[in-house]
Amino acid sequence: MSWKQQLIDVVFFSGLGTVLAKALPQHWQRRANERLGDFNPYSVIAGNHDLLRAARLAWVMAALEVLDTAKDNAQSSGREFDQKNVILRFESVARQSLIKIRSDALDRRTHPGDSPIDHHLETTINGTSEFISPGESRSLVQPLTLGFDQTIAAITGWPVNEIPVMFRQIARDGLPTVDQGAKRPFGELVFAAFAEILKSPDQYPEAYPAFTIATLDATRKLSEEILIATRGIDEKVDQLIVQTDALTVFQTGAQTYLEVLPRLLTGQDRLEALALSTQHDVQAIKADAEEIKDVLYRIEQTAKSNPASSEEVLLAEYSKLLGRLDRREFSQILDEVPKSLEVYRAQCIARWAQPRFALDKQFTPLTLLLDRGDGQENERYRRSQSYHDLRDILSVLDARNEPVVVVTGGPGSGKSTLLRRLELDLASQALRLVDGAAEAAPLTLFLSLNTYGQRGREIPDPAGWVAAYWSKKTGGLLDFDMLLRRPLVLLLDGLNEMPHADRADYDARLAAWKGFLNDMALSHPSVRVIFSCRTLDYGSKLTTKDLPRVPQVEIMPLDDSRVDKFLKKYAPGTAAHIWEQLRNSAQLDLYRSPYYLRLLIDQTDDGQIPEGRAALFTGFVRAMLKREMDTDNVRLRSGEWLLTARDLRRVGQWRSAYELPDRGILFRALADLAFRLQTRRNDGDTGNTGNKMQVRVDIDDALDCLSTLIADERQQEHLLTAAVDLQILDMPNDDVLFVHQLLQEYFAARHLAVAVNQAGHAAALAAFTDLARIAWRETDISPTVREQLATLPRSGKLPDLPTTGWEETFMLAAAMVDAPDGFLQALAAVNLPLAGRCAAQPDVTVSDDVCGDLQQRLVARSRDPVADLRARIHAGDALGRLGDPRFESGQDAYGRYLLPPMVEVKGGIYSIGSDEGIKTDEAPRHEVELAAFALGQFPVTNAEFKCFIDAGGYDDERWWDTPQAQRWQRGDGTGEGNRENWRTWRDRFKNDTTFFTQVTNEQAWTEEQVRQWKGYIEMTDEAFEAVIKNNLPDQRYTLPAYWNNSGLNAPGQPVVGICWFEARAYCAWLRAQTGQNYRLPTEAHWEAAASGMAGRRYPWGETFEATLCNTVETRLRRVTPVGVFPCGDTPPSASGSGIADLSGNVWEWTDSGYQAYPYRTDDGREAADSGAARVIRGGSWLNGGRVVRSASRLRSHPAERNPDLGFRLALGH
Repeated sequence: MSWKQQLIDVVFFSGLGTVLAKALPQHWQRRANERLGDFNPYSVIAGNHDLLRAARLAWVMAALEVLDTAKDNAQSSGREFDQKNVILRFESVARQSLIKIRSDALDRRTHPGDSPIDHHLETTINGTSEFISPGESRSLVQPLTLGFDQTIAAITGWPVNEIPVMFRQIARDGLPTVDQGAKRPFGELVFAAFAEILKSPDQYPEAYPAFTIATLDATRKLSEEILIATRGIDEKVDQLIVQTDALTVFQTGAQTYLEVLPRLLTGQDRLEALALSTQHDVQAIKADAEEIKDVLYRIEQTAKSNPASSEEVLLAEYSKLLGRLDRREFSQILDEVPKSLEVYRAQCIARWAQPRFALDKQFTPLTLLLDRGDGQENERYRRSQSYHDLRDILSVLDARNEPVVVVTGGPGSGKSTLLRRLELDLASQALRLVDGAAEAAPLTLFLSLNTYGQRGREIPDPAGWVAAYWSKKTGGLLDFDMLLRRPLVLLLDGLNEMPHADRADYDARLAAWKGFLNDMALSHPSVRVIFSCRTLDYGSKLTTKDLPRVPQVEIMPLDDSRVDKFLKKYAPGTAAHIWEQLRNSAQLDLYRSPYYLRLLIDQTDDGQIPEGRAALFTGFVRAMLKREMDTDNVRLRSGEWLLTARDLRRVGQWRSAYELPDRGILFRALADLAFRLQTRRNDGDTGNTGNKMQVRVDIDDALDCLSTLIADERQQEHLLTAAVDLQILDMPNDDVLFVHQLLQEYFAARHLAVAVNQAGHAAALAAFTDLARIAWRETDISPTVREQLATLPRSGKLPDLPTTGWEETFMLAAAMVDAPDGFLQALAAVNLPLAGRCAAQPDVTVSDDVCGDLQQRLVARSRDPVADLRARIHAGDALGRLGDPRFESGQDAYGRYLLPPMVEVKGGIYSIGSDEGIKTDEAPRHEVELAAFALGQFPVTNAEFKCFIDAGGYDDERWWDTPQAQRWQRGDGTGEGNRENWRTWRDRFKNDTTFFTQVTNEQAWTEEQVRQWKGYIEMTDEAFEAVIKNNLPDQRYTLPAYWNNSGLNAPGQPVVGICWFEARAYCAWLRAQTGQNYRLPTEAHWEAAASGMAGRRYPWGETFEATLCNTVETRLRRVTPVGVFPCGDTPPSASGSGIADLSGNVWEWTDSGYQAYPYRTDDGREAADSGAARVIRGGSWLNGGRVVRSASRLRSHPAERNPDLGFRLALGH
């Protein structure tokens, strides 16, 4: 190839344009301080801008002049030019230029001749070189004393009046993309060089000639604002230069130019990146291949040399190794093709050991919900003990029968982080093993399901999709078929985030994964698959005929002690003050996730907490904006269109909790983008799945969304880059997404709030609230609950009603609208439960009239037989949050209390018991005579019991009125109930080995569980007592057992995890508050109310129906709010109300001791201090239809505290 073609290839961007078109968007998100650490030589030397600017331009102009002359001479003569002579000519011209600019600069400096730069120029000018020929010098065409814009215009040939605009748009953001094969003029190459200086040219060596021509000048120095701002600081900058040896940086730049020029002219090998260094060991710009290998090697060795160290200690060591790397260098490490499985595992560690992914496992409390398929009704769904490590759960589960697990949790609970941490832990664990064991250790592969195909497009084959990712990531290190034959843990993040066009498309994608899972289970038993999914978006969706059991791991909200511990660890200075504000506030539940706590800590330097989520997210955005302003982010300060000068002045001077700068386009455009992404997500979703998906689009789609507000594509790209700087957006691989789904919903809510505020009439407002419209009448929903229950397998769960996907957005917007009353009333017309949830938020101000109206409408909806069962449940949940008007609030000497609605039961002769022969303890059927009494219409709710807790009921001995109760209150014997349960099961297993085998098979016990219980059966009674005493110790309790369980602690749900002593203490407290004789019902009173004088088999009649109460047949798998099965009530009393929820939902304590029938009041069974087992009634959501009959009775130890055990109040006996 001729020199001319080589020069054209380099100068006119042949190849380089394509590289930059791909590279620049990725580089926009990289900031100078990420690459250079705390020391930025460009910032240090910027104070000498006059002299340095002229010096840099001298090199540039000399190079251009020599190149141009050489090109012209060669073209005119038709021969190759002499490279050596070109170099000689360049150095001679450059030296003369330096002499001239030194003279010009000295006239403008306050202390001419004293700075290190002056001395460097003096040395250069007076030095000698073997390449310089005497007399070879030429003057520059343009005098360097001209203004900056004129000088650049002279170099590039660009019109001088366009230079400032070009530098704002190009020098800061890079060149716009070009079509494949397009050429650029040399002027644009110079601009690109300045733009690349703060990016990563070492990753794209083709761009290095442009970088070198521009030498070491910085984009921040080139803007007019920065040049003005840096005037007058010469002395300070000179000192910094001396201290950090920035002179070396300057010298290195000049020297490198001379070294690179021959390569530039001859088009030789790819050019290596310039490495900056100082005498204080400033971090290098690049991490080359050897450095990458060294980092990964050191990770390996750290793991191998610390086999006994704790994981947290190892994680700290990994973080220390990686702490000085920036994002670009991380990218290099992760893009390195691994040469061995050890290197691959080291990459897995490096990927997640970055500080931004760190999360202590102590703050991810896990509860394993084991769906054991079609086993015994009473034990089919059971919650096991808590965990903090997914590996422990994997060891408990049977890999062959339960190869698939789903991790669920609420927004921000840490689902993705938990999967990342599992990959890190498994990789670290494998590297610490010796060769043989390491080979058998599982490999891991983490994939985000939001990249699984495109919405509306052909669905990728899951196996092919996974295989392609593995091959790309590892370069075929291990054949995919071989990978599937060895232990592998496949981590699939975000099941609910799969791109889809509509319900049918989503179901089709789900079906594809089910087929993949079946194939793995049948053909590749060594492969385990772990999905993550939002709790509300998951419901037995991965079970199949061949894979009937898919255990669910629920990330529980942080309890009070963990919230307090989190604050003390991450905000030690303000933890006590923050916790004091949170502990008794309505906002505490918001902060029961690590994500929200981190947001809170990041913006509470003064210890003051924002009220509500909208204010929390606003505070986060403000904190990010202030950080960027403090670091002088030039992108945000460019021009007056992103943020105006007034916007910038107002930072930190906010007029409301939700205000952000709004004169510039930045935050309005982000809100519009978020709203459009959410709208695009739900467009065409005819099935109304409402998946809460974090939308990820390619950059062209994002630019298209922005085009309504911003016409210029370069400004659109500039805005995206600024949002990346603010950590609002992320742009991996030319895709665009909000860094967290909740941020996307927050910005969409800002757009919605503005639109609602500007709606001039009811129709305009309805157009927006209609986005949240849902169907709620049973006749409008297909298939119906009955139809679905008829077709569900026994292991199935009743699917929830479809959601709209706008729920979180509307809840955030409710706090930010100007007139929440009108907004909530309009919303209630289309989505009543959502309106109730919005109104219940602590940061939403709603009038008493509107609140009362919403409450009454929610009561009516929850009791409306026309409504779909699930719609009634949603209404009941919202009602509990907003406050149930059926409960009368009072205040007395012992604090606030709630009085429940009571239903009168007339006195007379009732038949109780049963001769059906179902259970022997129900016989004989016999009569009892009872005086009139009243029974609570509903079981005692969490809202009611909270009053007892808040009043200090657990600490006040007055309410614990028997010696046994007082011992329990002190913590003596509190574990006996569970210990007695273990004894009962052991005795049954010991006396009937067939029953033991039946239970272990039906419930699919693991080999470890079977082995453990066989050991319990075979050990002596004394040894077994020692085991259960150790595993189930006595301890003092001050809350119900499941008070911090988000699935069991909603205000409108019955309180559960209550022992008999706690239930009676509550009754004693309420008696003292009201002067009325509230107590537990006897079992005779309970059954009389349930069966009535007619002797009904069930409270409603003779026939069981799954839609009339909450049992295992209803497939809800949860405790429901009180009163949402109106057709399951007893017949109305004289007051017009029946008694609700006597069958199913939760077991209820009675006052009666467990004795044989017939029932007698004088045989001691009602003695409170007998210590006998007590009778519980009604059955629960874990039981079948036979158990919830009116006559069914069960014995329970008075200290038992089960997740389906509550109580109901009685009056008048």
